[in-house]
Amino acid sequence: MKGYTTIQQIQNYLLLDIALLFQSQVEEWISQVEDYIDQKTGRNFVADTVASIKSYNGNGSNELIIDDCVDVTKIEIYDTDGNLLEGSLVAGTDYFLEPANDTPKQSIRLYGHIFSRGIQNIKVTAKWGYSVEAPKSIVNAATILVSNIINFSNQSDGEIQSLSVGSYNVSFKDQSKRDDFERVPEILDSFIKYDY
Repeated sequence: MKGYTTIQQIQNYLLLDIALLFQSQVEEWISQVEDYIDQKTGRNFVADTVASIKSYNGNGSNELIIDDCVDVTKIEIYDTDGNLLEGSLVAGTDYFLEPANDTPKQSIRLYGHIFSRGIQNIKVTAKWGYSVEAPKSIVNAATILVSNIINFSNQSDGEIQSLSVGSYNVSFKDQSKRDDFERVPEILDSFIKYDY
């Protein structure tokens, strides 16, 4: 699990305790909901704790669009023959991450250098992901989705109304829970990553 929600947050939302025997199933649903949110938005909301390398195509410019990250620890620029051109670029002097005052960082701007043209000749080492912790609205959406899967699995007598988000179907007796569920697509849509 990535940490978009927890069993405790789900119990608090539902105002009930989840039996210990049932918690492994809830953890599986949490994992499925996290995957759904990532696929729907094109993002990973909890950044890696260990930096790893991704390769990019050099564009001959001083700016390179990268995947969401919270920190860049190293940039290497190679020529078309695989020879290292730049390998000791210094943050704040040779390069700047943008946006400057927000996460996720989505581009690198070089100062006094360029990203030489090439295929996968730029190696960026970073902690990839949207933020250190999932944004509160993503936590809320994940909590609502898993809670409603639990409610759907535990249907009891009464008037049932069905709705679906993606491949998830849920039923409601409580209007406030229905209202929460109807807001989930709007929350997720606001985080969709568009590639230009």
